[in-house]
Amino acid sequence: MLISIIIPVYNAEKFIEKCLDSIKNQTYKNIEVIIINDGSTDNSENICREYCKNNKNFRLISKKNGGVSSARNIGLSEAKGDYIGFVDPDDWIEKDMFENLYKLIKDYNADISICGYIKESKNGILNKQNKKQIIELTETEALNEIIREDGFKGFLWNKLFSRELIKSYKDIFFYENIHFSEDLLFCCECILKSKKVIYDTTPYYHYIIHDNNICNSNYNSKKVTSLDAFEKIIYILSNKKGVDINKYKSLYMNISISLLMNYIKENRQEIDNYKKLKKSLYKYNLSEITSNYIKISCILCRINPKFCYLLWKVIK
Repeated sequence: MLISIIIPVYNAEKFIEKCLDSIKNQTYKNIEVIIINDGSTDNSENICREYCKNNKNFRLISKKNGGVSSARNIGLSEAKGDYIGFVDPDDWIEKDMFENLYKLIKDYNADISICGYIKESKNGILNKQNKKQIIELTETEALNEIIREDGFKGFLWNKLFSRELIKSYKDIFFYENIHFSEDLLFCCECILKSKKVIYDTTPYYHYIIHDNNICNSNYNSKKVTSLDAFEKIIYILSNKKGVDINKYKSLYMNISISLLMNYIKENRQEIDNYKKLKKSLYKYNLSEITSNYIKISCILCRINPKFCYLLWKVIK
């Protein structure tokens, strides 16, 4: 079976060679690699072009910069594989990652397979490696697992999706106006349509933390769009029996409060985003929030965000 691997690339010249080498050296050989150059201004495009010259199963598509979601949508529209995986250009993968993910899907007759991951920085490994454990999950169990602190998380890059699952539903795609938590939204939509998910805790993916990671910034205007992602997630899961929807609502409120505190901390002047963050504090009832810490923080923020920031600063 053909596996399509989609890589959105934007100014990743420092990392892209290691990423592409790790994909080129996969033990599973029946793959196509679709590289979407999203308007890079460094040497990324030239590096990717050289790989495509020397590897017939590598293909490069260049476009004007439009963001990672638009790049992935193009990748999805061009993919010919029976299964679809994603890799970020600043990360790298173990040589048998896709072989193992494919084997999991076939052995367990699953729609989505997932593996563990290692988080790395220039100072070394940041998370503990999980011991090998294979866990079968229903779609409901997976939707609860994905938001657990020590769960497999809503990343795209540690998962393999059945093409049939994605392509048979026209509503599964990346929202191009959402720039953060767009991967969690996509994963939740796919899991919701699945019958079985299989999770191997073995870490086959290497997630590299560096200075350019948007995740490293405390406040970023793109991060505010994560609230839009969570609103959509909560809407589509609200009638799904067995899903702990209040955990999703609590996460929404936690993100909102954190962004608001860091907005004040960094003395930003983005009035529309400030209004959006303040309004989001009233999105859900306090009785729906599962964490007392978040609940109290929300009450204080509703009364006076700047006073809450002073307390938050002391606690931090």
